[in-house]
Amino acid sequence: MSLFRQKVINSILTDRFGPVVAKVGTFLLQNETNPFLFIKRGTDLTVSLVKDSLCILIKYGLVTFKPNKNEKLANYSINSDNVLLMLRYPKYLHHIKKLFGDESEMIIEEILQRGYWTGSEVILKVNQRRPQIKSRSQPLSDIKENLCCLITAKYLQRVPYSVEDAAVPSLIMSEDCASDLNKIDIKLLISHQKDKSVQLSDQNIYWTVNFDRFHQDMRDEIVVKAFTKKFGENAGSIIKLFLRQMYIRTNPWAEVCNPVPALEIKDILKKQASQSLALAFFDQYLSTMEQDNSNLLRKAGEASGGSYQLYLKEAFTQFTWELVEHIVLEKHDSKAARIFRLVKSQPYIEPDQIQQLAMIPAKEAKRLSYRLYEDKFLHIQELKKASSNNGPVKNYTLFHIHLESVASMLLEMCYKTLYNHISRRHFEKQQSKRIIDKKHRVDTILMGMQAQGAAEEQLSDIEELLTPSEEEVLKKIDRVMKKLNIVELEVDDTIFMLNMYLIYVS
Repeated sequence: MSLFRQKVINSILTDRFGPVVAKVGTFLLQNETNPFLFIKRGTDLTVSLVKDSLCILIKYGLVTFKPNKNEKLANYSINSDNVLLMLRYPKYLHHIKKLFGDESEMIIEEILQRGYWTGSEVILKVNQRRPQIKSRSQPLSDIKENLCCLITAKYLQRVPYSVEDAAVPSLIMSEDCASDLNKIDIKLLISHQKDKSVQLSDQNIYWTVNFDRFHQDMRDEIVVKAFTKKFGENAGSIIKLFLRQMYIRTNPWAEVCNPVPALEIKDILKKQASQSLALAFFDQYLSTMEQDNSNLLRKAGEASGGSYQLYLKEAFTQFTWELVEHIVLEKHDSKAARIFRLVKSQPYIEPDQIQQLAMIPAKEAKRLSYRLYEDKFLHIQELKKASSNNGPVKNYTLFHIHLESVASMLLEMCYKTLYNHISRRHFEKQQSKRIIDKKHRVDTILMGMQAQGAAEEQLSDIEELLTPSEEEVLKKIDRVMKKLNIVELEVDDTIFMLNMYLIYVS
């Protein structure tokens, strides 16, 4: 594992769980499998602290364990990918809010905060968070219905669960899930609200978030946006339907989807009044996308009006090429980007050919080529050719691009950027720690006085404890934090794109 990836994971664990848990997590990163006593000796923590740390990490799905060879001891290992996913939680919540609404967002948020939870406890907690007027007017059954929708769409899954079930986003609820949900008794929940001693009916049935399902949606959104940008919104709507129908007949992470009949998509469009334009020019859109040089949508047969396949591996390979070209342009200049595109267009190319074909002065072309090589955007292949008279050996230098290596290098660069932003956020907070702590104390006092029904004059006197200069500093810190958070999410978008490519080519 790379150095900066380890640093990012350590920073995330420290922010979420504190330095003790982070110390155990960092130790697990450095060793693949670790027995309990080995972890205790390596971290120099007490037995109780190591136990508590492991329990927390296991609860949130960050650490797994399995028996060793003699099956008497457990070996612990950390799932670094799941730790990094904690940076993506705001995206998951926004996605659910957009699809299902505020209450579904609260359900996902509560489960993310706890790792896993029972359906009844989630419903009661979300009901507490409702505004009082809404809580009285709407029954608990509405929250249960939202919970059922999330489970049906596979955004939530039962613990324990099989890997096969998590991978298939079926829109049909299994019989087991249906029986589990039927155990949630609304009358019992109402009784539990009045008397906490009343036991809930689903105490041993826990639900957790299915991250894989969110990643499928994020991947599909990238593909739809690419087609929308190139061919228009109607083309994007058609591709969205192709992706939806793909799940019925194809493994969601397959490189190429099974053929989808065009008539099937057309029938769906007929039922959607808002897609009248896409339906009217359906054949033209399909023909245009099929004839495009990208070859992301290809015709697979003539049966049923023609059937089409989406090439997802090819799609993310092209997206990655475009991403790398954009990074080269931003990091260097347009001439370097021209050289990169020229090398990309040929399997191998000599330095003299770059100077001639790129139409850049020889000295500058050589400087830019080797600068790209130093930054690992280009790679060199040396060939040796012996002379006929046993003379000196002549070397030929050829430039080429190994996209998988470039993607891995950019991924490491993203982790470095991410760590720098997290460190900057910590620095900004530490610099203004006194004022931030004072703000928290004032807010706590205000909340306590409001709960006691204090007068407006008393509340205003408490608010004046913060001077105008301190309020200005707090506003500045807030602006800086928002910018850093936005940058972190944008860097995570790049990480997701590169990971998608590496998953498909591995």
